[in-house]
Amino acid sequence: MDVTPAGRQSYTPSIGVTITYENRGTSFVKEAIKLRDKQGSHANPAPFKCYWPTYSDMNGWQQQWYFYWRSQVRQNKFPATDLSYIFVHVYEILNLVETPDPIQAAERIRTLWLAYRGKYPNLDRYLPDWGGDLLAVKVGGAQALAWWESALSVDGVDIPDPLVNTIVEKAIRANGVDALPYKIWSLLSDYQPRNKFYQKYNTNHFVDLSYEKAIKVANTHYLKTTGKSVIDQFVSERVLNYEKPVFASALIGFSHPATARLATGRDYAGSTRLANNITSIMKYAENILRKQLKFSAKLSGIELPADLAGQLDLAFQQEKTQPRKPQPIKITIDHERVASLHEESRVVSEMLATEQAGSEKELLTDLEEVRTLWKSLQVPERKVLAGLLAKEWSTLTQIHTILGMDLEQVFALLEAINKKSQSMLGDKMVYQTADAIQLAEDFIDELEVVVRESPVDQEIASSAGMEEPFNPWVQFFDALDPVEVEVTKLLGKGGQLGEAELDVIARAHNAMANAVMDSLNEKAQIHIGHLPFYPDGVYWLVEEEYLPLLQQHLGLEVN
Repeated sequence: MDVTPAGRQSYTPSIGVTITYENRGTSFVKEAIKLRDKQGSHANPAPFKCYWPTYSDMNGWQQQWYFYWRSQVRQNKFPATDLSYIFVHVYEILNLVETPDPIQAAERIRTLWLAYRGKYPNLDRYLPDWGGDLLAVKVGGAQALAWWESALSVDGVDIPDPLVNTIVEKAIRANGVDALPYKIWSLLSDYQPRNKFYQKYNTNHFVDLSYEKAIKVANTHYLKTTGKSVIDQFVSERVLNYEKPVFASALIGFSHPATARLATGRDYAGSTRLANNITSIMKYAENILRKQLKFSAKLSGIELPADLAGQLDLAFQQEKTQPRKPQPIKITIDHERVASLHEESRVVSEMLATEQAGSEKELLTDLEEVRTLWKSLQVPERKVLAGLLAKEWSTLTQIHTILGMDLEQVFALLEAINKKSQSMLGDKMVYQTADAIQLAEDFIDELEVVVRESPVDQEIASSAGMEEPFNPWVQFFDALDPVEVEVTKLLGKGGQLGEAELDVIARAHNAMANAVMDSLNEKAQIHIGHLPFYPDGVYWLVEEEYLPLLQQHLGLEVN
């Protein structure tokens, strides 16, 4: 070995530094693993409201309640609790801390979802999505698609367009357009019936099957007259990839792709023309049934070619449906009981009179939903509805003149009302024809009651012991899409967001940065009545007066 200076090599000192980055997701998983076996003893419920909650957001009382509640849920007992606790447990399940088996984890999410969705309808926006995402990432696309298809059996669940397209494409390939069931067609319609007629007559899916029949009649009509199916008539031939973001707005501590590619096919869910046509076919068929069954109110917003309307009339005329008449009761009169029978007749007459007196109330099947809608409306929106109800105006020009609004403002206001109405009632509240604006007949009775209960300018607040007051910020957050949630949270943290970072976030969700901010401000205008976000150079900023409110509702510390 040469140890002389000539044999030595130069040596440069160096220092190696390893940087480990830990985000909220990985930090949460570490804590969740530590607390996985913690059993909770009996505790009293503690209020807890926080967006994207974790253990660190809970105080001592809240943690005591959480671990007791979680112990109960693990035994398939579901005590009443605040929504934020549910999300913490969902994050534990999604990160496979509760069980390492993703199939079992997805089933636990389903159980939790079905147990609490009645109290918290907002769960419908997240849990069906996340359960399928977990299966897509950890198991495979076939299992994920089966999960999402099963979610369709739960009434009131909306699924994103890429999933709608995938399910429709699969059904068409398997069955053909003419054999599609109503459940598939309903995904492509803007009309989601929940009205009093539907509730009364959809026994054994009678109304659903009538919709299905009407669409088949329409499909046959289009094939004969144009050589195209109802799908081909209104949907572009362009093929696109069906992709969706995974775990949007969830707290995840493991690596996963940003999106899941589901399939390729045509954009059925994105065709406004198809949605309008299917909606009109369904409503026209329902109006035929309403006429046959002597139901007075009629659905609005129907636009169909006269020849197709004639085909539908003919198809349903051939099989008129009437309410089943009860079998006649055979009575053997006992003359010794004549007096008793007279008395019974008097009692029955009084009962019938009572039923008739209460019939108006029985028709108000959408009253709670209309009350909820009324609470969500801004004062100008309530004024327009109340004025239409009182027949103070019936055209855009009259509203423009009397309320002093620009016509663009009137259009935007009517659109905002209908967006909320479709979400809460399954149909539009206001319809515009060539020469008039009309209220949907189905909701007029309920609206009359609500306007009497809560005058237009009256602030809607709750009394002690009732539900918490209506909060426009909560309504705003509930209306946000996943990418908008992510952007809003970042804006709330620092009061600003660089355009470069915004662009990266938007691209991850297959969106454009400016479109995301436009949508955010539009929803803020609808629910809050103001525009809290504005551009300044290469940044988007939060208006100074709204930043503390935004941080408060995000559960962030306000400086």
